[in-house]
Amino acid sequence: MSSSSAAAGGRDSLPRRVSSAVVGIPVLLLFIWAGGYPFTVLVGLAALLGLLEFYRLSEVLSLWLQRFPGMVVTALLVAAGYQTANWMVLLVLFGLLALLAAHRGRVRSSARPWLLSLAGPLYLGATLSYAVALRGLVQGREWVLLAMLATFSVDTFAYFVGKAIGRHRMAPRVSPGKTWEGAVAGLAAGVAATVLLDTVLSLPLETWEAAILGTGIGVVAQAGDLLESALKRAAKAKEAGWLIPGHGGILDRLDSIVFVLVLVYHGFRWAAT
Repeated sequence: MSSSSAAAGGRDSLPRRVSSAVVGIPVLLLFIWAGGYPFTVLVGLAALLGLLEFYRLSEVLSLWLQRFPGMVVTALLVAAGYQTANWMVLLVLFGLLALLAAHRGRVRSSARPWLLSLAGPLYLGATLSYAVALRGLVQGREWVLLAMLATFSVDTFAYFVGKAIGRHRMAPRVSPGKTWEGAVAGLAAGVAATVLLDTVLSLPLETWEAAILGTGIGVVAQAGDLLESALKRAAKAKEAGWLIPGHGGILDRLDSIVFVLVLVYHGFRWAAT
């Protein structure tokens, strides 16, 4: 695609992005406000839809031997968010290592779909269990909002600043559109948004604690985005799916926040000690 065509595509997608946000964000906020089973079901549904997109990208093809067991494990992990323990973060780390090993060719091609069928539930189920865990905390509604809105700020500023003034590509082989200028803007937005939200939502973080957490969010959100870009690059796919007009698939919306949820939950635990 030529640069002019890409620019036109970006302009055409912006109204769809805004329209999807106008419809989707109020619905999401309603479920966050409700909490309990409705919120858990929504998180579980997002995890399962994202997993199916992940399996399609990763060419995990067997329904009964690979996909269905993976979906069951994902649902169980999300439900386990009510009892999230320290060992859950180990599953997240194992899933991340499995993803990296599979996509860097460190395993036999015959074993790769099996490794990815296991990595998918850990990548999406174990991480999204932290959304349920966060919502179950004291001020859980506010903690989930912090994770979501800070991540949204990182993504938004990185995208628009990168488009406007980005000149130095950050990872051209993985995601040619990402620039260091956009990354710095996203990092700054993560810090500013977290400090602001800490005050607005009356969370129990000191300003310096919120700044440290915001720095982590700025880094982790963009790392998650790059990881999903690598998955799409390996699959030669522009988007993970087509469920959300202007945004791609569910996985395209989850990529930045899944690891942020883990970070914010353990950030809360750290601040509470």
